[in-house]
Amino acid sequence: MPLLVKARSFLRNLFLSRRVEVGLDQEVHSHLEMLIAENIRKGMPPHEAQRATRIELGGVEQVKEQVRDSRTGAFLDSLLQDLRFTQRQLRRSPGFALTAVLILALGIAANVIVFGVLQALVLRQLDVPHADRMMTLQPKYGAPFLSYPEMRDVRDDNTAHPNDKGFSP
Repeated sequence: MPLLVKARSFLRNLFLSRRVEVGLDQEVHSHLEMLIAENIRKGMPPHEAQRATRIELGGVEQVKEQVRDSRTGAFLDSLLQDLRFTQRQLRRSPGFALTAVLILALGIAANVIVFGVLQALVLRQLDVPHADRMMTLQPKYGAPFLSYPEMRDVRDDNTAHPNDKGFSP
């Protein structure tokens, strides 16, 4: 379906929903009447033709619901209905609404804080010149940190000169 046709259908379903609903009702009833007339032409009595058609069609409201679900923009209509329902429920119990909003605010704030700390410590690059040339020092024998004599050895064996670019003691 071309984009222009989809957009027009979406806007019609969104802003002219009452007219679309009336059209849908007329279309389903005319389809029902056509099927009843076809069953009568096949030789069924009128009440039996009507019953067989309703069984075959599966119910008028079910057909309407299937058409509504397949329309362009049905998700937006469903979302608006959910938001109206939510608003009614929250207005009915304001204590629960306040509690829910506070819990959500605390959860969002905690996530922002944790992400901020994570970004500052882990994700952001170091604010030093030539950060890509930085190296980590690891102890020789599996100790959790370098001892002072090992740090002295690293300092004394260092080939970088204090006058090199990017060197800061």
